[in-house]
Amino acid sequence: MLKLKRFTGLLLVLVIAALSPADAFAASVVQLTPDIKASYDETAAVADSATKARLTNLYAELVMLQTQYDSREERIRVLHYKNEQMLSIVRKQIREIDAGIVSPLEAQTKSTKERYQPLFDQYSSLSRRISIARNLKDKNLNAVLNAQGDAMRVLVQLARQDIRDKEAKLKTAKETRSLKIAAARKTLSSIESSQTEIKSRKSVVTALNKRLSADWSSFKSAIRKHNPMIASQSLSSLVSMLRQIAGSKQTIEGLEQRISVVIERTKAQISS
Repeated sequence: MLKLKRFTGLLLVLVIAALSPADAFAASVVQLTPDIKASYDETAAVADSATKARLTNLYAELVMLQTQYDSREERIRVLHYKNEQMLSIVRKQIREIDAGIVSPLEAQTKSTKERYQPLFDQYSSLSRRISIARNLKDKNLNAVLNAQGDAMRVLVQLARQDIRDKEAKLKTAKETRSLKIAAARKTLSSIESSQTEIKSRKSVVTALNKRLSADWSSFKSAIRKHNPMIASQSLSSLVSMLRQIAGSKQTIEGLEQRISVVIERTKAQISS
């Protein structure tokens, strides 16, 4: 059972990853391998002092931004996965609000109606007999049937009142449940603006990644050819793109955290 749960969890992670090609692509654009570092060092070594200083500063920032990117990407992945799991749980909990109260009342009301139905059927039958006997003008028969009718009418009235009481309790429970469900859904719906903003930010990141890929190819070509000037230009553009991506990713992380807060608030509301 434990192995099955682990496999299911792994499968879900793989599905999420497969549904997020832009993010996976972003993580693989800049790969600071030992070969890249060696080519960069050789290029910086043949640069003039000003260009070398610029290359040094830019490369250091590139390393820092890439490190930050990787760690933030992992945090976002974990947050998003947790949020998706908790959203599924909370939505199920919302649907089940007060189900333990309403369902027994529904069953009780139904069983009460079924229990009294033979009485109602007997009373209807007796009423028809009284009507027929009245036309026959048999005083004795009418007296007996009317006496039976009066006695049974009291029982029927009590039965109907019992049913009305149970229906009233059921109606109140359903109305209370509906209000609770509506309130919980309203609270949870506040995540929609964050989800929309995340999509928007991801679109920005996707566009930046396309430009980043071109700059990364240009940078690798420049350091292979030991061309400090082009390497500096490409590296400057790379760093600029990564700064913008970092800003969008930071916003996405904050939005995922905001979603987590709303989910927890909804859970607390359901439990109260």
